[in-house]
Amino acid sequence: MEFIDRLKLFIKSQGMGQTKFEEMVGFSRGYISKLKSSIGAEKLSNIVKVFPNLNLDWLIMEKGEMLNTSCPSNLNSQTADIMDKERTEYKNRYFEILEENRMLHLEIEKLRNGPGADINSL
Repeated sequence: MEFIDRLKLFIKSQGMGQTKFEEMVGFSRGYISKLKSSIGAEKLSNIVKVFPNLNLDWLIMEKGEMLNTSCPSNLNSQTADIMDKERTEYKNRYFEILEENRMLHLEIEKLRNGPGADINSL
């Protein structure tokens, strides 16, 4: 079994799809579908941070069991809940900043185009 097959098997064992997995570990959408072989250390690190019970020896070299037995089994759902909450907070803050940025751009345009405005002074 190849690395990518083991990764997909792990994702399926966690009861989620590839897209959800990609979101959780910070991969771009479709990353796993495009994957031809193994991945770099940084990407593996992201996976282990979110899924600490995944046995990297199994994922990389197919040695041992898929899951580390020393890690609590409910850790994945706890991690997913925390990440969902943080992602929601991040998105909300992102939209707030976008709206603030839009308002500032409108204000700048008003100042530039206002009566008697010297465009070179702005």
